[in-house]
Amino acid sequence: MRHALRLAKMQQIHSDKEPEIIRLVTDPATSTYQKQMIYGCLNKMCRMSASLFGDLSSKPGNYDLIEQAAELDKALLDLRSFVGSHISIRLLKAA
Repeated sequence: MRHALRLAKMQQIHSDKEPEIIRLVTDPATSTYQKQMIYGCLNKMCRMSASLFGDLSSKPGNYDLIEQAAELDKALLDLRSFVGSHISIRLLKAA
């Protein structure tokens, strides 16, 4: 039950924040620093999702929850990748 609640909370956060994240990242007025902070938060969410998936996988009989956790994990990875693709990287060249 505890895992189901964690999964539901993470799914809710993802569904609530995804449109706002996309809007912020695609807005030219959003600084690189802000985009990096969003990326960092998504990276932490991905780690939490992977941990939850591992916990669910270790217990037999959670097939529906495992499938939902896998879908959430993929959605978070896709969103993190999207954010990362909008962060400009300055390359430093040695003189």
